[in-house]
Amino acid sequence: MKITLAQNEPAGTATAAPQMIPQPQPVPSASAPPDAVPRATPLPVTGRRLATFRVKADKVVFYANRFIVGADGNVDITLGDGTRVRGNTFFMDLRLNRFVVAGNVRLRLNDGSGEIDGAAFAEYFDFDRAYFVPITTEPDRWTFGAGDYRHPFLGRRMPGDVFFLPDLTGESQFLTARVATIDPRVSVRFTPAALNFGLARIPFPSYFLEFSASPNYAENGLAGAFVDGPYDFAGGRNTLATAHIRYDSINKVYPALELHQFTDNGYAVGSINPLTRPLKQYNVLAYDRLSPDIATQFFGQENTFQHGFSQPLSASAFASMQLTAGLRRSSLEVTDLMNYDSLLGRPQTFLLDYGVPVYYYGDGTHDWGPNHPSFITLSWTGFRNRIEKLPLTFQLRSGYSVANNTNTALATLGGVSIYRYWWKTLGVNLATDQITLLPDRSGRHRDLYFVGSFDKQRQYFSTPHHVDVTTTSLSLTKNIVPQKLTALLSYTNQNIGDFFGPQQNDAYPYQAVTGSTSTTPVVNPITGQTVNPVTIPVSYSAFDGFSTSRSFREQVIFTPSTSFTFTGTLRENRDFPVAIAGPEQIVGDQILFENYGVSPYEADLDLRFRVMRTLSVDISRSYFFNFGGVQRWSPQFFVTILK
Repeated sequence: MKITLAQNEPAGTATAAPQMIPQPQPVPSASAPPDAVPRATPLPVTGRRLATFRVKADKVVFYANRFIVGADGNVDITLGDGTRVRGNTFFMDLRLNRFVVAGNVRLRLNDGSGEIDGAAFAEYFDFDRAYFVPITTEPDRWTFGAGDYRHPFLGRRMPGDVFFLPDLTGESQFLTARVATIDPRVSVRFTPAALNFGLARIPFPSYFLEFSASPNYAENGLAGAFVDGPYDFAGGRNTLATAHIRYDSINKVYPALELHQFTDNGYAVGSINPLTRPLKQYNVLAYDRLSPDIATQFFGQENTFQHGFSQPLSASAFASMQLTAGLRRSSLEVTDLMNYDSLLGRPQTFLLDYGVPVYYYGDGTHDWGPNHPSFITLSWTGFRNRIEKLPLTFQLRSGYSVANNTNTALATLGGVSIYRYWWKTLGVNLATDQITLLPDRSGRHRDLYFVGSFDKQRQYFSTPHHVDVTTTSLSLTKNIVPQKLTALLSYTNQNIGDFFGPQQNDAYPYQAVTGSTSTTPVVNPITGQTVNPVTIPVSYSAFDGFSTSRSFREQVIFTPSTSFTFTGTLRENRDFPVAIAGPEQIVGDQILFENYGVSPYEADLDLRFRVMRTLSVDISRSYFFNFGGVQRWSPQFFVTILK
């Protein structure tokens, strides 16, 4: 032994020579005098001592399914205060926030004054306690408080699992490394890292794992994709930089970049997607809780066509700013929406199209527009209130909005162009509680439930009209086999009326359609697409601003295990005016149906299964019952990989 441990002495006694090893002392009873209780005095200030520490070993492994970091061979740990612990084996449970070192353990103090050998050492960060089994002439166990390794509590009782080593037999190794820099409850950086991709391990300079419990860390600023492979290459206590390899049907395989900055009260996320395609999307999301009752949120998006990061040929943008304030049993929100058709200056060249100048960059496919419409809304939402003792609640809402555009008319009525208008919104929602219609007397929870809601909204516009939207929803749920098989029935009816009074025919003029089938290509009056052949229903001729949509759904959810879910849905729609089948549209390698309205019949099949604890695959396909004479199965399966 090379460590000298200071001993507390009674006042007035002579100072004795320091002992090499403290003698084992029994744990004092509750009735013992205070002076008999060993203390770590004085307690040092924790500071960053319990923050970032480093683990070096012949092999460091991260088990993603268990969130455990393990290390074997010449393990060398340097704590935040400089204290070093060496041993043969290391395991840290990142969720429990504690680690254990076992086998040929050697503890070395941060002042370099000495070392002591032991069999095992464990550190509990949340409680600021360390536990040690020293190799002494007699069996003993030591407890350290607040990092004071010179004044151990001798012989104290320890937690039963303090030196527990997890069984990781059969667990997949997500990566291997030589060094792990761990910031408890926050992050781990592995260097150099070899990631396990199943068939091969691919080396990277480092891998940064962020596992902060803050919900602000989980915000995503990227557009959707079928497959996404993130690589966290840099970060810190409140930052994270992630490179992504992604796949979708339009861009195929491409890289993307995402940057996070977050605190307990807010976040800022920026992304570029994709990095290597001319059509790029830049997103910025930000949120800040200014006080317990006030929060602000921002979303900005720019879409460009540019080669690399050169001067773009087109650049459009959208921005939204929200301020939300909590009131007594209600909330108030201000939203400012701004659209920019182009962020570029007007080009010098232009093409005359029937005497009208058309501006563009590069060629006519990158047209330039000066429009900058904006929408400002002030909305109030009340809390949900119960009606007496009935199983019925209601919620009120209202709002005031203004739309403005200086270049192009937002609407035209009676030959008059409208560049600015406002509208007021009033709404109410009624909803029932979950009502048990047929209880299961056997106690197996195979009950039949009913839920209903009614929503009414009216919007008054500065132009002489108002819009009413009335939605009624009814649903039944039956637990056939609790937690495994559930059946649902639902009916939804929505009526939309646009009331212009004497100007109804000006707003919705009669359309010259006959309901017959044309054998020559014609333009669909709804979608504006050329269709051959096309049938225009008579109900479209009768449409004058009032529509009805009725939807009936039947759904079955089968979950035989936690790793498998099948969902089957049948839907029937009876709408006025009836839906019009559109042509197939090719988007990337996908074929989509561009319809006006909702197809009368549809069946949706969805299968989701979990391949790993953190990875699931979702496969879905739809059938449209020969809608329009051509729409049967959706042209392809949709496969989504979820993390």
